[in-house]
Amino acid sequence: MEKVLNYDIIIVGGGIAGLYSAYKIQKFAPHAKVLILEKYKKKWFGGRIGNVDFHGVSVVNGAGVGRKEKDKLLINLLNELDVPFHEFQKGHQYASTIHPKCNVKKTFLFLRREYNKNKDRQHITFKKFALPLLGKEDYENFLICSAYTDYENEDAYDTLYNYGFEDNYEDWVALSIPWKELINTLSHKVGLQNIKISSDVVNIEKTGAECGFLVHTKKGTTYSCAKVIIATTIDSVLKLVPGASMKNSIYQQIRGQPFLRLYAKFSKSSIPVMKHYVPTNTVVPGPLHRIIPYGENQGIYMIAYTDNEGATFLKDKLENTSENRDFFCRLLEVSLGIPENTLKITSLLDFYWPIGTHYYTPLKGNFKNRAEFIQEAQHPNPGMLIVGEMISENQGWTQGALDSVEKVVTKKWITTPC
Repeated sequence: MEKVLNYDIIIVGGGIAGLYSAYKIQKFAPHAKVLILEKYKKKWFGGRIGNVDFHGVSVVNGAGVGRKEKDKLLINLLNELDVPFHEFQKGHQYASTIHPKCNVKKTFLFLRREYNKNKDRQHITFKKFALPLLGKEDYENFLICSAYTDYENEDAYDTLYNYGFEDNYEDWVALSIPWKELINTLSHKVGLQNIKISSDVVNIEKTGAECGFLVHTKKGTTYSCAKVIIATTIDSVLKLVPGASMKNSIYQQIRGQPFLRLYAKFSKSSIPVMKHYVPTNTVVPGPLHRIIPYGENQGIYMIAYTDNEGATFLKDKLENTSENRDFFCRLLEVSLGIPENTLKITSLLDFYWPIGTHYYTPLKGNFKNRAEFIQEAQHPNPGMLIVGEMISENQGWTQGALDSVEKVVTKKWITTPC
């Protein structure tokens, strides 16, 4: 007979939301028996938060920077854990190859005013709302200049009021964060013995009318627990939460989308050229979206910071081959207006996420606002919670992931028996 391992609370997912949940449980109930089950191997522990070394330069695999004015929970956590970080001014420029010239702020504020004039437009996608107002050419220019497309199919209200669009057109104080150190520090606080990697959860079975679950993994291990926290992407929620995959489930209103970060090391002769054309975060037309210096003197740049169509178009060209390196050299030259055959890339490193960020489709059901939707979505069953950036008002940001945990992983929830 299969042995069942018993725990008080099991957390599915070892990203920042899962780790922060365990950290909070440990603070409120230090004797609780908690286990984090992470699907992937150690290399990918931490999910979309981490750093790797690329030719002597530390680059990030998913999460980028923090925001001084907005990411209060993240800053508090860094200070609490004594994880160092530093501030820098985040600027940007637009490539001369973008026509017409960019004015994201003016366009965005115009769209917000128009939205407020006509309440009948509420609960439609941003694209359906904005395209008729701007026309095809100006709408496409807005997409290029904002450097992301992850809001196109989102509820227009969420894009205009929750997305944080001002980050795309203003300069602001950013935080450089050693993400890997944050993950490692949290892991040690939680206790490495309370984390199981390479543990793919395939089914969660409810065992009682109130609390009580059996958690089954792909390897055949079964865990019994009173409570469960799911801290993954939406695809796992649809698979694991009873009823979530049904057509009318509220979880059908949360969607994932692909995201790509691609790094390149340039030859010595290419370094002065890149320094000239990309002195700062540079928005470009085409599938690359953004180019960002990471180690200019070493010739290290993030040459693609892209999503959706841009990410899927490039995903088959990411292997570090001579052919692909040449492809990106030519694409960069066109995107930046550099003379042909000027650049040479010597190495590529990619981080392609099939689900890198999330968005909400237009709000349906008897919800007055997004906050009500999130409240219900985070509580699918007694004794079960869902957390993560996907189910926050600040999707795509670490702050959103932390905030989703703060809202529901409370002392009352942790310590109250079902």
